[in-house]
Amino acid sequence: MKFIEAPQFGGPEVLTLVETETPTPGEGMLLVEVKAAGLNYADIMARSGFYPQVPKAPFALGFEIAGVVTGVGKGVEGFKEGDSVAAITLAGGGYATHAMIPAATAIPLPTGFNHALAVALLVQGLTAYILLDEARVKEGDAVLIAAAGGGLGNIAVQLAKARGAKVIGLTSRSKFELVKNLGADHVADYEEAGWAATVKDKIGEKGIQVYLDSIGDLATEAFPLLGQFAQWIIFGVRSGAHNPLPVESTFAMVEKNITLRGFNLEGSLQLVPQALSALFKAVAEGRLKVEAAKYPLSEAVKVHQLFEARKTAGKVVFIP
Repeated sequence: MKFIEAPQFGGPEVLTLVETETPTPGEGMLLVEVKAAGLNYADIMARSGFYPQVPKAPFALGFEIAGVVTGVGKGVEGFKEGDSVAAITLAGGGYATHAMIPAATAIPLPTGFNHALAVALLVQGLTAYILLDEARVKEGDAVLIAAAGGGLGNIAVQLAKARGAKVIGLTSRSKFELVKNLGADHVADYEEAGWAATVKDKIGEKGIQVYLDSIGDLATEAFPLLGQFAQWIIFGVRSGAHNPLPVESTFAMVEKNITLRGFNLEGSLQLVPQALSALFKAVAEGRLKVEAAKYPLSEAVKVHQLFEARKTAGKVVFIP
């Protein structure tokens, strides 16, 4: 088998393609021939040494896979060789031709379901679905979505529109057309100072009810747009600036009853089966479009560079 390893923490250049003997599954385990492995911002954090679940190097990257079972360990029931499955690989090792996973974590895929689409619906699809569900987004709400041109943002825009919300997408100018085609009512370039002013007149007096924030800068221009009882949910920290919440924003937060909270998918795992079933159905029925940009494992260094520079669109998937 082949896999991508980070022998030390650092930039994309540390990623190394390693070849080793394909393992045999032990008790309760499945060996999966990986057909698609997803790239998430957690991979960047792990490679850089800022991900708490990866305390030391070397380590194998990749936290989500989809593929075909090629080996079944003792005591495993409900799976056989040839079954298509997906899994969130919390210990890493997804950037590989083969992955060993506990059978208890394997998610059966519908017959014929595309592996790259399945990967796109795991971490990012589930996060988008559960975020909107927990925020109770409803018809008429104004929803602001950061990184709307990325894999999670693409899905969140569509799901929010399906709920009847007015959607404002934050993305780079090169992705404006993509985000509009997904259903966003308005788009703004978060890299342009003063972007919030271009949005204010378009959202009405009620302001933004839900802000899905993958940037994590507490001094964000988005804050003045938040309306009464708005929910500001931070699910990622991609900003290079880690500013504290300004004092004036604290007063406004109290006055407007604004909720600021964090979100991690691991805290909502009980919702995964229902959410994933709904996502699979939406894709199968053509109500949810998932864009997947596919790259070979050998291009991991280049792909990480593009991803960090925000030059990718939709879900980024490695095809071993």
